Amino acid sequence: MFDIQFNSNDYDPENLPELFGMRKQFIAYLDIVGFEEKVNKGNASVDLKLLYSINDIINHSKEIIPIIKNTDKEIKMKVFSDNFLFCTENDYFALLGLVSLLQSSFIECDLFIRGSLYYGELTYNDDFVYGKGLLEAYKIENEISIFPRVIIDDTFFSGAHEEINKLSPRELSYEEFLESLDDYYCTDFDTNKYINYLGIMENYFIDGQMKYNFRELLQNHAANIRIGLKSESKRVLQKYQWCRNYHNEICKKYQYNDLQIEYPLQNGIIDMENECQQLP
Repeated sequence: MFDIQFNSNDYDPENLPELFGMRKQFIAYLDIVGFEEKVNKGNASVDLKLLYSINDIINHSKEIIPIIKNTDKEIKMKVFSDNFLFCTENDYFALLGLVSLLQSSFIECDLFIRGSLYYGELTYNDDFVYGKGLLEAYKIENEISIFPRVIIDDTFFSGAHEEINKLSPRELSYEEFLESLDDYYCTDFDTNKYINYLGIMENYFIDGQMKYNFRELLQNHAANIRIGLKSESKRVLQKYQWCRNYHNEICKKYQYNDLQIEYPLQNGIIDMENECQQLP
């Protein structure tokens, strides 16, 4: 057995922030949709392509983070298999942009992600991540996100509202703050707010230069959704039906009507078109 001496004073709750850096942070918890199915059905060639895509996106994230961050506070990242964690003490806006870029990058690789944005307590170091904020973010991703969407929890908006009022010359009301982010999120049929990753990419600039060809992004998005809509699994099919609804609303909003996806019904499976109301 290891002879480890414990100091009871270390467990004083007041010492926790100093000892472990436990503090409120903006958290993004992401998961690749259908990852287990892809791995189980894949062969060595498919696995290699999947790993290469994920590794490429991770490296891309490392390059993008220093460019898009708005403060001197670090955006931290951890990846375990198909799970991605990002956190920052105050740069919520950069986190929104980063997650949108990640969603768009995954689409290019025929991968969709779901997840959550949450504002809560977290401690993070080279060895471990711990905190109620992480547990809540995971719970939202696992139980509420369901479809390939990144849910924005009310705590994230509230924390961001407090943060922006620290710097704003005039205090913004909560309603004014939400209005300022109108292009960054949508409200879904179940009243949950989620990142409008396609809408953000419509006019997104990185370091002064536009990163994405928006029309090409929509074309790739539609092509991969059409493949998913051929699935014989009801569980998989409903996720891609949600993506189709979202895609079509974005095409309508930004006047790319020629890129909308048709609504074929799958035999024996209820179509999401009849279950979900139109997105705003």
